[in-house]
Amino acid sequence: MHGILLVDKPEGITSYDVVRIMKRYVKPAKVGHSGTLDAAASGLMVLLIGAGTRALDYLDENPKKYAMGVILGEESDTGDREGNLIRTADATQITVAQIMEVLQKYLGVQDQIPPHFSAIKRGGVPLYKLARKGVFPEVPARKIEVFSLELMSWDPPNLGLELVCSKGTYARALARDIGSDLGVGGRLESLRRLWSGRFRIEDAMTASQIKEGGAHAIAENLISLDAALGHIPELKVLPTEAKRLMRGSQINITRSRLLLTGPPENSLARLFRIVVGDGDLIILVRPEPGRGDIALQPVKLFNTREG
Repeated sequence: MHGILLVDKPEGITSYDVVRIMKRYVKPAKVGHSGTLDAAASGLMVLLIGAGTRALDYLDENPKKYAMGVILGEESDTGDREGNLIRTADATQITVAQIMEVLQKYLGVQDQIPPHFSAIKRGGVPLYKLARKGVFPEVPARKIEVFSLELMSWDPPNLGLELVCSKGTYARALARDIGSDLGVGGRLESLRRLWSGRFRIEDAMTASQIKEGGAHAIAENLISLDAALGHIPELKVLPTEAKRLMRGSQINITRSRLLLTGPPENSLARLFRIVVGDGDLIILVRPEPGRGDIALQPVKLFNTREG
């Protein structure tokens, strides 16, 4: 079994639990994922199965969309409901106008300081393990981008937000910073991932559907690698050329053949997808300009042929 499976992770289990459960149904195929969700969070997880585990670096998963629940007037050491409260304040006087003004500050490219309770490593050790020992090293800021941040509800102290952001954005840090700017502190109460790039929660399997349908239902809902990599433009080659690429050798093609796949300004320095047969063999190639022809260098081969 090879491909991409979208799963709606429920609250209360870890991302590792989801992978472990999935392995029962698809073994001996390998199972991975494209990004974790905290145990207290729910929503879309993109699982990579079989040859799909080799496609992680080539998936289109930016931006991501979340529904956030924030408690204003409470601050915890983890930034969410799982931690210990370290500060409380009265948030009932906060107005919608004040909230809207603060939210505008977080639009666009910015530096975000990740929470100490995160999987980011310092000296090879995850920060959350250091934090549990009372060690809180300085965490450097990381570049993120917030494409939209909309107020959905305000029923003090419960703040509902809808966030569209780049990969690597910490919702817990955003809740913390919004609360700090409002002068009362804040923490994340709930988080649900709604989509990740081209993948949508509406297309995801629930835990009960997986349990009831088993391997057969998983196979029916599996996204083929050809479809999952569909954002990479397809380039047609001859069977003899495909065979050379499959052996790891580069081929030369005319510049005009390459330009047929898209605008000239975007045709170089990007990947192309070569589909062999019915899509059970996919070759990703990178064009390298020469004096006349274009050299296609094979980058990755995905073989989903059984047997």
